[in-house]
Amino acid sequence: MCQIFNCMTPDKAIQIIKSKFEGIDSSQYVPLMKKGKVFTATLREDGIEVDNLHNQKLLPWKAFEETIVLLSKSELDKGVRKGNAMNAKLGEDKLSTESVEGNLAIKVFDKKEGDSIFRRVTPVAAILSWANICENKRGYLLLK
Repeated sequence: MCQIFNCMTPDKAIQIIKSKFEGIDSSQYVPLMKKGKVFTATLREDGIEVDNLHNQKLLPWKAFEETIVLLSKSELDKGVRKGNAMNAKLGEDKLSTESVEGNLAIKVFDKKEGDSIFRRVTPVAAILSWANICENKRGYLLLK
């Protein structure tokens, strides 16, 4: 899983994210890609609660773990497509099962190909970027 010079593990990523908070129930502002836009992330025992996901606010630790596993398998300089849950169903070209969003839908949220899914990649990518674990680029994520 580890590539030359890049040995980010899921456990290490979770430790890094947790270290950005002052403790359980503490909150931080996390920047989005769009300049000046932020959301609030709150550390919970079972993951990160965010204020930009309406009524499905909790991103369980498994979402971050599975994203790190997926990114660790990608070519060092290529990254992984984020996927587009807004304009496609799971398994379609814009939302492939190999995309970050598609992978999360299957491995974390028990969705199947052909399902419509709730978009979660934006806060996951923003948190990983804010924690300096990934580069959050237009359309893809790249492990640092």
